[in-house]
Amino acid sequence: MSPRWTDRILGIVLGLVIGLGVLVYFVFVHSEGTIDAPQVNESGAAGQTTTTAQPEAPQGNQPAPAGSSKEGTEAEPTGEGTAKPPAEKPTKQVPIVQVIGGAPPTDSGPKQLTFHKGEKVRFEIETSEPFSFEIRGLGIKQSIEESSVISFKATKAGQFPVIATATLIGVADILVKPPR
Repeated sequence: MSPRWTDRILGIVLGLVIGLGVLVYFVFVHSEGTIDAPQVNESGAAGQTTTTAQPEAPQGNQPAPAGSSKEGTEAEPTGEGTAKPPAEKPTKQVPIVQVIGGAPPTDSGPKQLTFHKGEKVRFEIETSEPFSFEIRGLGIKQSIEESSVISFKATKAGQFPVIATATLIGVADILVKPPR
């Protein structure tokens, strides 16, 4: 074999090794800053890691926990002998999808919204700048100037991403389940 061929083979092998090394370095070292990276906090003890779990706000058609409200006001206690007001039908809380610069907040991924086929889908897109989006699979394209409530009837079951048209980043995922 001539030295010219060995140089070529050595160059190819060296290029592959360096390329794979760079790829592995970026995947394992720099992937913590991505949107979908898990959050792991180091605890005081050596070698122990714990994940932080924060309670989520109610989504879709899930009722809010008892005694909680959006404003944070406390429920008045009812003592014995007091008449309870008639039971009112609980109003559905409209889930909020935050959009910052055409993407979800950096500490979270796309908001997960769950509805049933045949019901009205309602959610609010909270943004401080004009925003255009598309709901893939449903043929919905819309532009808004500021925070707006989006509503439409869920005509088919499936999972439909809400994509920012300028950045092509998913800001929400709508899951439409079969009718109840």
